[in-house]
Amino acid sequence: MSSSPATTAREWVSARSWDRFVGTPESAVLDVKSGVYRLDDPASAGELIKDVAAFANSRGGLLLVGFGTRVENGREIIDELKPVPAGLVDVDRYRKLVRDRVRPLVRNLSVVFYPVDDERGVLVIDIPVQPETAKPFVVPGPDGRRAPTAVGVPIRDADATHWLSHDDLQRLLSTGWNAADSPRADIIDALHEAVAAAVPAPPRPNHPEVGEGAGRQRRNFTTAYAAGGGQTALGHATQPVAAVGPGLIQPLAGRDGAPGSVLTVVPNRSGAVVAGDIWDDLCDAGNAADLEMSINNVGLPLAPDTSPLLICSDAQTVELEGGRWGQGRLVQVSPGGRLLWRPHTSRDFETHHNNFAIGELPELHLRVLLDVAWQSWKYGPQSLPVAVRQRHRDLLTESGLAGHVSRLSQGQGRDVVAPVWNLVSGSNSNHSAISSHVRAQITAPDGPLEVTVDSVLQTGNWRSPSSVLATIDLGINLRHMLKPESTQTMRSRLSIVDLVDALVMMWDAVVSLPEALEPNFARLPYAAPPFVVFYIHAGTAAPDAGNEGVARQLNLPDVLDLAPLGDGPHDVSRTQTGLRIVGPFEPERAARQRLVADSLSDLALGWGFLSADVNGLLAN
Repeated sequence: MSSSPATTAREWVSARSWDRFVGTPESAVLDVKSGVYRLDDPASAGELIKDVAAFANSRGGLLLVGFGTRVENGREIIDELKPVPAGLVDVDRYRKLVRDRVRPLVRNLSVVFYPVDDERGVLVIDIPVQPETAKPFVVPGPDGRRAPTAVGVPIRDADATHWLSHDDLQRLLSTGWNAADSPRADIIDALHEAVAAAVPAPPRPNHPEVGEGAGRQRRNFTTAYAAGGGQTALGHATQPVAAVGPGLIQPLAGRDGAPGSVLTVVPNRSGAVVAGDIWDDLCDAGNAADLEMSINNVGLPLAPDTSPLLICSDAQTVELEGGRWGQGRLVQVSPGGRLLWRPHTSRDFETHHNNFAIGELPELHLRVLLDVAWQSWKYGPQSLPVAVRQRHRDLLTESGLAGHVSRLSQGQGRDVVAPVWNLVSGSNSNHSAISSHVRAQITAPDGPLEVTVDSVLQTGNWRSPSSVLATIDLGINLRHMLKPESTQTMRSRLSIVDLVDALVMMWDAVVSLPEALEPNFARLPYAAPPFVVFYIHAGTAAPDAGNEGVARQLNLPDVLDLAPLGDGPHDVSRTQTGLRIVGPFEPERAARQRLVADSLSDLALGWGFLSADVNGLLAN
């Protein structure tokens, strides 16, 4: 005999099999919520007792708080697990509210919070099947209004009228409910007519005013509230204005069971009305269980200077500002999915991650390092399998970098030499349980190494399990490259145009490497802003016979042709430089070239090349 839907759902809860619920439709015995019931908000608290009583009056069921849904053919389908912060759930208050507000007492009610990780979990409210003789379960009327669902019956006693208490009325209704012939229609009509005055309505809540506590920003709140439809569309404010992250916020109660919107204001901007679903995505995007810390990371919606911004629940992009992570936006990266934070690409000169040993330094060393971390992501196997290491190698073989390395040697007047990419073995390997090492080399006709490419792909360790590091090191020994018109071995210098192209090819290749660990990495939420760092390092010249066998430290002008930068200092004694790009996955090839060229132009300006033209650094 197959289990009932309710029994099956309870078995999944008992086994913590939350993924089993995904794809299941809501039903008469299963209801899910994406956000917690806010017990300090009368409307939200009323929603809780209404939901519990509805299940108690039917066949029982489960309320699961911590799942999102999508609409499919008019039905709500559970489509993702969205654990709620543990700090927002007080199971004792939930039990007390249901016990105080639902009559009669719901028997064997269970309210349990199941942790999913250290900070979040799923709230499960299990309402068993109730005895028919206990029905109906009654609650106060919604929002304190007098309505045909209010509770109470007037009784004439001699020359006075008495009102049945809440409990007495319930017992009277129960007797009629379970009578063999059911209540007569005229009795039901009389009950409905008596309802409005049956029980004195609870006092109307004293809600905060919109903009209360905002000071000089109050007008921005009231203007945005009016633009969004005011109380008719948005409901009342549930709390005074609070400072969160870079600005101010004020939650609203919502209407007709819809998640409440949130009013936001940042300095020197007008207000915004953020739909409840979008606000939930914004809070999740900041990778922190604490609301203030999360918003502090990603910022608040970027509203115009003079007019309110209305962000509806179907928005696919929301621009943000003021976050500690820098300029970014919420964007829908997969159809129908939640909005994720993505950075706006920017550049700076923070280059403090150069701590990887590469062995003997070539005359010109270029390095690109990718640092990316995703929320709640962890590579499954304890060590990288051979298939991942081979995929690391294949991604490099298929990259544009492979062709660029070949052209570096071809540019010296020789036939094209295709690099062979291999998994490194031996004592000079950087393979480990969590890292993979691939190398390609091209040698000069007389045997010495001319070009070497090393790449390391590393997944997270115990300190940072959700991170991935990837590096590509390109080493060029220029002295072994022959100019086409010369038969003498001499040092070439790499042109600035070739330098830009090499860095961009390395950029293209390094941002593709996480695919070896996580094929769908483009759809994961970031745990911090991803970035790539570029290093340009002049090495040492090999010792000459006439120099008593002493190697000489090279400067950047010894290995790079700086002529395209224009007039500048005759002696640039720098041995290395670097730059950083935040948000490296989004730009197209042309934008990447421009970003690298602009950065090198700014660096040259700092060296004294005052007439540097960035267009001269770009290939035709």
